Amino acid sequence: MILTNIGIYLLIGAIWSAWLEYFCVKELEDPYNRPFTAKERLVHIACWPLTLTSFIYHFIKDYFG
Repeated sequence: MILTNIGIYLLIGAIWSAWLEYFCVKELEDPYNRPFTAKERLVHIACWPLTLTSFIYHFIKDYFG
C-alpha cells in the first residue's frame, strides 16, 4: 500500500516535470529555454505539489494581472 502511494506520487511528479520542461523549452526565451538538469528534474519530481502550486499561482497572476 505504501509503495503504491509512493509510486503514484513519483509518477505524477515525473509527468509534471516532463510537461513543465517541455513548456519551458517551448515557451520561454533565451537563456531560460534550456532543458532541465538532473537536479532540477529531481526537485520537480520530489516536490511537485509545491512547484505545481507555484506555477498555477504565477500563471493566473500573470494572465489576469
